[in-house]
Amino acid sequence: MINLETEQKEMLRGSMGPGVSKAMEILYAYGQCYDARQMIPVTSVHVAGNFPVLMDEGIEWLEKLAEDGARVSVFTTKNPEMFDLERAEALNVPTFYQVRQKRIHEVLKKLGIIPTYSCHHYLVGNVPKFGDHIAWASSGSQVYANSVIGARSNRDGDHVALAAAITGVIPEWGLHLTKNRKAEVLVDVGRLDLKNFSTADYKALGWQLGKKIGMKIPAFVNLPANIDIEAIKGILYTITVTGATGLVHMVGITPEAPTLEAAFAGPPPKTPDITVSQNEIDAAYKEISSSSEKKVDLVIFGCPQCTIQEIKEITAMLDGRKLNSETRLWICTSRWVKTLCERMGLLDKLNASGADIVCDIGAADGPHLYLREQGVRVIAVNSAKASYYAHNLFGMETWFGTTRQCVETAVSGKWEGKNHEN
Repeated sequence: MINLETEQKEMLRGSMGPGVSKAMEILYAYGQCYDARQMIPVTSVHVAGNFPVLMDEGIEWLEKLAEDGARVSVFTTKNPEMFDLERAEALNVPTFYQVRQKRIHEVLKKLGIIPTYSCHHYLVGNVPKFGDHIAWASSGSQVYANSVIGARSNRDGDHVALAAAITGVIPEWGLHLTKNRKAEVLVDVGRLDLKNFSTADYKALGWQLGKKIGMKIPAFVNLPANIDIEAIKGILYTITVTGATGLVHMVGITPEAPTLEAAFAGPPPKTPDITVSQNEIDAAYKEISSSSEKKVDLVIFGCPQCTIQEIKEITAMLDGRKLNSETRLWICTSRWVKTLCERMGLLDKLNASGADIVCDIGAADGPHLYLREQGVRVIAVNSAKASYYAHNLFGMETWFGTTRQCVETAVSGKWEGKNHEN
């Protein structure tokens, strides 16, 4: 039995309208499933679902919530959508998808959700502080919030996150509780030549570790003291693809893990539970890629969406060269980063090479529905997460490699990275 406060009981009874009542009903049932004793306030919410997740039934559900008076009471942002809202016609997006995304956009506004259409919502004002309870329905950013910021969120689904945004509360269970946040597995990466690791190598590392840890909380030792944020994201956004953890303790980086003892809330294991070899990293590249066709139709960056630093790197790698006439290059990012690119002269340089900055989408899911209809079959990505979803959900054939390998592929028109034989 969950002990509800007076206001929460009124929400459940319908005193604040049927939309709020439905939201509290969802949270109450959710909390009962996990033996939560109470609801706790949340300070930040992020919802993930776009049309491939929502489908028509999900859109109708959102519209019914809005019609029933539901509005978010917490700062709430939205994950990427299917296509660039301002360039739908230019990108040949079918009317079927345009109509549905417009409905999603309109209902988000009615509900009061900020349509950032970004998986980097923590870069645009949706920034919780250490110890805040939040509800982020995006596995990569959720584990980032727990592991880097020190906020507290479970891997909540979209319905739960939206219900939390409307009511302002979430059931207290799982990673909201201090006792459930201690490390359970010691991971030693000291055998790897991390000085020469690329960001893609860190993604390959996350790929292998996710399979080994499952739902357990790992603590990393021997990560470089100067590891950059892209490498950290490479681990975190990938470990949630093959694994189901919601928190990773990186000793000296994670706020709750200044020491190994702090990460484990007591004496750590005397020997590592997991050590990783270079052979495993090499094997991950072969597992992540699904294609055997060398000709590449599209190189697509942006899962998570590209930062200004990444776009500067891609622009420098292109160095004014032209893309292969039969290969497209998409850089998926947020609209405000595109504005920065324009101000910095990067947009002109990229356009001159034939590359395209596409806003409001990510490289992992939505666009592949209509890209397939346009004849795109084989894609190259520098994101293990993008490769997994594009192949397994949308049937694309994928190559996974470094940013440099992907850029060279866009220029030559054929895969220039590792393949299944080497």
